[in-house]
Amino acid sequence: MERIVGVDENGLGPRLGPLVATAAAIEVERYDTEALAKLGTSLGIGDSKRHSAFGHMAHAEGLALALAAGRGAPPKDADGFLAALSLDGLLALRSPCPDPITARPCWELPLALPAFGGDVERGRELLRSLREGGVVLRRVRTTLACAGVLNAWLATGRTKLTLDLHLFERLMLDARAASRGPVHAICGMVGGLRRYGPHLQQLGKIGVVEEVKGASRYRASGVGTVDFEVKADDRHLPVGLASMVGKYVRELAMARLVGWYRAQDPELGAASGYHDPVTARFVEASAPLRRRLPIQDDCFERRG
Repeated sequence: MERIVGVDENGLGPRLGPLVATAAAIEVERYDTEALAKLGTSLGIGDSKRHSAFGHMAHAEGLALALAAGRGAPPKDADGFLAALSLDGLLALRSPCPDPITARPCWELPLALPAFGGDVERGRELLRSLREGGVVLRRVRTTLACAGVLNAWLATGRTKLTLDLHLFERLMLDARAASRGPVHAICGMVGGLRRYGPHLQQLGKIGVVEEVKGASRYRASGVGTVDFEVKADDRHLPVGLASMVGKYVRELAMARLVGWYRAQDPELGAASGYHDPVTARFVEASAPLRRRLPIQDDCFERRG
């Protein structure tokens, strides 16, 4: 049996909300890239920008809730979901908050699930279809860097691309620790980088297999093999799974953030958190409230 770990990020470029990285580990008799991608497409599993865009999250939510539930009951709220799938746990996720007031927008709103109309039974049907297609889903974990963590990282002179890769590495090491041996990790390309070796600090000794346009491949003594590919979420089923779960995690975070502000000021509009006019209006209109409370600016808006 082959164990493949798909890793992808969501939210590298937005103005508000967290950077999310997610890994999905599958086990198959033989990893047939094209056949499994075709299976994923038939089930609506792939690039989260196509299958779970902003405002169309029900499909991804059903899948994510089924993954978090396992054989038990699905989580009832966003905290329960994160407790089930987060690599770090709730206490570690909340620990960077500088004070209780600044923490309120991210954590005070419970956010009952499903939040976007998702159906856990539909998600379970998708998982059954994967099993019938020869795919055993072994592990899904997600981790995130909130605006405060990202800004603190940038303040040390590092980049958000290196933070993204840091999250990727942690997820790959977790998947390796949970497996019976080396794994083959397939990652979405990060920010157009081609040479990843110098940035992989946690995976042991790194050997370059190839670094060509669209694909970079390595041997990592602490993991197994590690590939970075363009459009990996469309070409590789486990990367597509990771992409969709990560998109859901980010949308939950944004729903809590925006929902909390709108509860304090009902005149505020909804916002996606991306660099768009609606988000710009949300940032400007929420400024008086943030100053009055006060909410620390570095925990609200990204600096890079």
